[in-house]
Amino acid sequence: MAMKGPADPARMRKATREWLNTHTIADVRGIAADLENVGEDVSDLLEALDELEAVVNEEPSRVRAPRGKAHA
Repeated sequence: MAMKGPADPARMRKATREWLNTHTIADVRGIAADLENVGEDVSDLLEALDELEAVVNEEPSRVRAPRGKAHA
């Protein structure tokens, strides 16, 4: 379904969150393959997916804790 007019950022974020809750990295790889088959350059997307998979597959003890605010 095509959208007309300017995109609503809040709606886009909600739609993106909903999509991510129901799809996998493999789904995105499939989309990348489709785009590549029609001539799009997807090298950056594939690199990002590789990095995401590396983070997902890291051992829990090796995953860094989120950074907080520095105390002065």
